[in-house]
This record gives sequence, structure tokens and C-alpha cells, in this order.
Amino acid sequence: MINPLEKLEEDDPSPFEEDDPSPFETDSDDDESEELQEAFSDMSSETLLAFVSALLFAHVGLLATGVGLLLVIFTGQWLFGGAVAVGGIVALTLTGWIYRWYDKTS
Repeated sequence: MINPLEKLEEDDPSPFEEDDPSPFETDSDDDESEELQEAFSDMSSETLLAFVSALLFAHVGLLATGVGLLLVIFTGQWLFGGAVAVGGIVALTLTGWIYRWYDKTS
């Protein structure tokens, strides 16, 4: 019987030599992590708070609006789905308000 993988096993060395690190391994002293730490240390606490708040409200708003509309459309749960969708719209409105507030103050 012929082994179809026999030729591959002979010719194909390991894709990673022992000297070469795996592409999935990361160094703890990366330049990118140092740059990120510098950026966060240079950023004011007001900017960071506005960014994180807007980010969380946007994610929650998009999720709640989508799930609420899906509940209304596909399951006919008008009361619960409508409340979730309205809550999502409120969260998206707060995201816009946070953006405008920060834009005025900076």
C-alpha cells in the first residue's frame, strides 16, 4: 500500500527551525507595547474617561438596538424587544452626547 504522506514527511522540514521563534510568540519588550504605554501616560484622564465611556456606550447601544429589533421582528415580543431597542438608542444617543461634550471642552 502506498503512503501518500511519505513524500511530504521526507521533503518538508519543520516550518519553524529551533533558532527561529514561532510567529505566535511575543516578546514582552515589544516597541509597540512601550509606545502604547507612552500614549496612555501622555493622555489626560478626561480624554481617557470620555473615550472609554463612548466606546462602552456605543457597543452596548449597537448590541441592544440590534437584539431588540430582532426580538420585535422575529419573535413578536413588542414590549421586551421594544424596550431593549429603545435602551440601545438611548445608549447611542449618550455616545453622541459624550463626543460632542468632549469636542467642546477640548
